Amino acid sequence: MFQILADTEETIVQNVYTPFSLKVHLIFCILATILYAVQYRRKGSVHYLFLMAAIDATFITQFWTSVIARTLLGITEIVLIGLTIFYHVKFYKQQKAELERKIEERKAALAAEEAAAEADSDIVGSAFDD
Repeated sequence: MFQILADTEETIVQNVYTPFSLKVHLIFCILATILYAVQYRRKGSVHYLFLMAAIDATFITQFWTSVIARTLLGITEIVLIGLTIFYHVKFYKQQKAELERKIEERKAALAAEEAAAEADSDIVGSAFDD
């Protein structure tokens, strides 16, 4: 039994820098690209594109595993993830400010409606004061 397992492991050559096989990694990258492209289109924040590029950049390890390629990939990943974090925080602050602005507009509209309703009730009440 152990011999069968040992023979099986020897025949499967796995790239130590890539935990997925070529097909699985390609499918993962395609799905991530579709997901983040849709998110970018729906929400309009560029941080989705940076995250998509960071995920897709890992596909390089399927073909090049030299020290230079890994170093460049590492630098690229750090830059892309840094940009993702920066633009996500910026997008979050923008969304929060817009939400607070809508809340304030809604409060102002409700106050105006209440003032108008109070003014209408004064007109009706004063009509019968004679």
